[in-house]
Amino acid sequence: MSEIDIHHLGAAYALDALDARERAAFEAHYHECDICRDDVIQFRETLADIAGSAAVEPPASVKDRVMAEVARTRQLSPLLPEGVIDLAERRRRRRRFLAPALTAAAAAIVVVGASIIVTRDSQPAYADELAAVLAQPDGQIVTLADTRAGAEDGSFKVAWSATEGRLVLLGDALSVAPNDHAYELWLIDESGAHATYILDSASDGDVRAAIDLASQPTAWGITIEPEAGSPTPTGDVIFLGEV
Repeated sequence: MSEIDIHHLGAAYALDALDARERAAFEAHYHECDICRDDVIQFRETLADIAGSAAVEPPASVKDRVMAEVARTRQLSPLLPEGVIDLAERRRRRRRFLAPALTAAAAAIVVVGASIIVTRDSQPAYADELAAVLAQPDGQIVTLADTRAGAEDGSFKVAWSATEGRLVLLGDALSVAPNDHAYELWLIDESGAHATYILDSASDGDVRAAIDLASQPTAWGITIEPEAGSPTPTGDVIFLGEV
C-alpha cells in the first residue's frame, strides 16, 4: 500500500470499513499525520450527528433511485497523480472533496439500512458526548448483533473511549420492554459481565445513554432485566457485540 493510498483511508476507517491489514496500516500511520488525524475526527463527528438521528421507513423506490444513480456515476480512482506530494495542496484537495464524501457515506447508510436519516435536534448533550468519545484516538463504535433467530427488533450500538473514560449507548427502533422491565447494557471483560445500570424501557422506541467507562471490554451485551436492575444477568443476552 502506497503513502498516497493510506491518506485516502480516513473515511473508511471512521466507518469501520477496512479489512484487518488496511486497519493495521492506517492506525500505524494516522497518529503521526495531522491531515489524516483531522480527517478521522471530522468524519467521526459527522457520523456522531448521523448516529444521533432518527430513522424512518423510506418509500420503496428510494433504493432503486440511489442504485440507478450509482450506475450512472463514473467511479474515479482515488489515487492522486504522481508528483503530488505537497501536504498543503493535498489538504486543500481533501477539504474540497470532504462534503461530497460525507454525503456519500450518508447515502450508503440509506441504501444498506433502508432508512432515511432525519436530523434530531432535541439531544445536543447526547450528541456532544458521542462526538467527544469518537474524537479520541482510541474511540470506537460497535454494532451489536441480535442473537435471536429471525428477530428484527431494533438495533444497538456502543461507542467508547478509555481516554475519554466514557461510553455511549445507542438503541433504535426497539420494542418497549415488558412491564416493570428495562433494557440493560453489560460490559463484558475477562472477569465476567458487569451491569452498567442504564436500565431503559425504550418507551419511545429509542435508548440514549452516556456513562463513565468502568473497564476495557472484550464484548458488550444487552439483556432485559427487572427495572430495579440486577448485579448479574437474569435474562438471555439478546444483543451481543465482540470487541
